[in-house]
Amino acid sequence: MNVRGLLHAAVRGFRGAGPDDSNGATGLAAYMSISPTSLSHKVAPSHPSAHCSPEEVVDICRLTGDHSPLQAMAFQLGYVLVPIESTGGMSAADACRIAASAKEFGEFLAEAATNAAAKGIKDADMVRITKEFAESMAAQAALFAHLQAAHDAGKPEGQRRRAVVDLRVHETT
Repeated sequence: MNVRGLLHAAVRGFRGAGPDDSNGATGLAAYMSISPTSLSHKVAPSHPSAHCSPEEVVDICRLTGDHSPLQAMAFQLGYVLVPIESTGGMSAADACRIAASAKEFGEFLAEAATNAAAKGIKDADMVRITKEFAESMAAQAALFAHLQAAHDAGKPEGQRRRAVVDLRVHETT
C-alpha cells in the first residue's frame, strides 16, 4: 500500500461542498490554506522530495472523507483503525472506557491473528488466547454496563427495562 498514492487519490477525488467550489487539489488547498501547486506536489508520486506534514495528512483525510492513507499507515505498523463517531461531547471517563475496550479487543485480535497463522495451537498459546479473550469480554461488559446504567438513568423508574437481544454465535469458515 503506497501511502503517497493513496493521498494523491484522496486529493484528486475531493469534491467541494458548494456548487461554486473547485474540486481536486484546487478546491482542497483552499480549505487547507496552502497553494494548489504545493498540495499537488506534496502528494504527487512524481515529486518524492515534497512531503505532507502529519497535520496535512490528517486534514486531507478529514476534508476528503478518505481515510485510506491512515488505514494504510496503521496496517504497515500492524494496526487496524476503528472509526468512532465524534467524541466532542464525550466525557473523559467515557473516552477512557471506550479506549480500554478497544485496547483489550485489539490485544485479543492480535493474539488470535498470531495463532491463526500458526500450523498448530499449543496449550500455552490457547492459555494466552483465552486470557486475552476474557480480558476483552470483561472490558466490553464494563462498557456495556455503563451504557445500560446511563440508559436507565434517563428514564423514570417504572419505564426502565432491559433490551432483549438474541446473541447467537455464528460460525464462519
